[in-house]
Amino acid sequence: MEKHLYLLSGMGADRRIFKNLTFPAGYTVHYLDWLTPEAGETFPAYAARMAAGIAHEHVTLIGVSFGGMLAVEIARQRPVQKVILISSIKNTLERPPYLGWVKKTGLLVLLRLPDAIIFTRRKGIVKIFLNAETDEELQLLSDYMRKTSYGYLRWGIRTIVHWANDFVPASIVHIHGGKDRAFPMKFVKADYTIADGGHFMVYNRAAQISDILAKELS
Repeated sequence: MEKHLYLLSGMGADRRIFKNLTFPAGYTVHYLDWLTPEAGETFPAYAARMAAGIAHEHVTLIGVSFGGMLAVEIARQRPVQKVILISSIKNTLERPPYLGWVKKTGLLVLLRLPDAIIFTRRKGIVKIFLNAETDEELQLLSDYMRKTSYGYLRWGIRTIVHWANDFVPASIVHIHGGKDRAFPMKFVKADYTIADGGHFMVYNRAAQISDILAKELS
């Protein structure tokens, strides 16, 4: 039986985020690249469009951060063998309190402000939240910020803040970092914890994650 891995990167990222990972022999690796959200598109509707890019029956989804949430949404809509989350959350109970606070206080209204005010000076915040450690990582993050459309970011931020989910796939593996600032460890029930891993650990703790993948996918 053919075995296929479909990889979903985090918000604004692309397949380069996976470049340091290694995968067990016998798997074919595919990438589900982010589509442009349509006006007013719901997360389930978006997930359905993304799932249309899956061309095989026996698949494992690996999702990072927002891509992990998307992997859960896809698994709700179609059969998958396994879902592997990295630096993500799988249900509403794991959502950090600051997201609820943003929702309750109406701060999302700030997304109506001009791009130059809310997006062009976000580099420092992104560096802190993603636990970037090297110049190479900062350069990759800077490239992501240059290329990601603001319309997509607005949609993604709103989607994360409003995501309400109690569905958890039957076969799921959750890998999380003990120093994750975006989704703090104390709110997450993980199967594997990388103690010194931050939100960017798929890139800078790839060897440890690859060892876990080898175990889970063997």
